[in-house]
This record gives sequence, structure tokens and C-alpha cells, in this order.
Amino acid sequence: MPSLFLVRHAEPAITGVLLGSLDPPLSDAGRKQAITLLTGVNLAMVYSSPLRRALETAQLMARGAPVEILDDLREISHGDWDGLTWSEIEARDSELAARKLADWRGVTAPRGEPWKEFTIRVTRAFDHIRQGPRPAAIVAHAAVNQLLGNVDQSYGDVYALD
Repeated sequence: MPSLFLVRHAEPAITGVLLGSLDPPLSDAGRKQAITLLTGVNLAMVYSSPLRRALETAQLMARGAPVEILDDLREISHGDWDGLTWSEIEARDSELAARKLADWRGVTAPRGEPWKEFTIRVTRAFDHIRQGPRPAAIVAHAAVNQLLGNVDQSYGDVYALD
């Protein structure tokens, strides 16, 4: 059995937009989803992003395990694009949107967080988590978990739930 689980937060109350640093709670369906995550796994620790959609998921799935909030696990900020649909982004700046689609990690939205800075902080969180008890879960976001899945290929007992 894996000893470290990567979990993307359950369904938030807002969908269909780039959430980034927005902080909506879970939807009712998301709360139901969170309760069913990792049933049968006796977790020693749950690490969570501070954003409500992740923290609420972590608290509901922890079932008595301690939950440690790590600010470095928050989702990448899309700056001025947080809260917008892709259609709205394209309408605002079609040229920048096209460049972003061609190079998602290399192009940063206006006032957004550059991928390199995001990578540094998420890696810092993972360095802390590596020292913690097992089995453990990390409850974060799509970009965070994508990055964590690639941080250290030698860490072979990681299992992602998305």
C-alpha cells in the first residue's frame, strides 16, 4: 500500500473558472465526496493547503488524524485571471491566452505567480512532508499535485487521487 497519497480537493462551490487563489468552500456534493476519500486507510497525518476547498476536504477525510496546514501547498495564482472562464480570458487578451495555451508553465497571467516561484514553494512543502509520519495524505490542488507527482521520482510510494 502506498504511504503517501496526493488528493485533489473535492468539488468546490464555484466551478467552470480558473480558481487559482480564490477561496470558495466545498459544494454540498464536494462535502459528500470528501467523506468517502481514503476510507479504510488509517492516516497518521494529513497535510493541507490553507485554501478552504482543500482544508475542508482534509478535515472531512482525516477521520481523527492531525491536519497540518502548509501555506506552500496553496494553488498557483493566476492573478488577474483568477475567477474567469477561459472564454473571458480570451476575450480580454486573445494573444496572451494563445501564448499561455502554447506554453502553460512559461507564460504567466498578469499579476500571476510565475511557475518557477510556484515550483520553489511547493518543493519546500514537499521537503517538509517527506520527514513526516506515514501513511499520510496531501490535500491540495491540480497544479500542486501535478508538480508533486514529478518532484522526486525516487519517492516510489506516492499514489495520486484526482
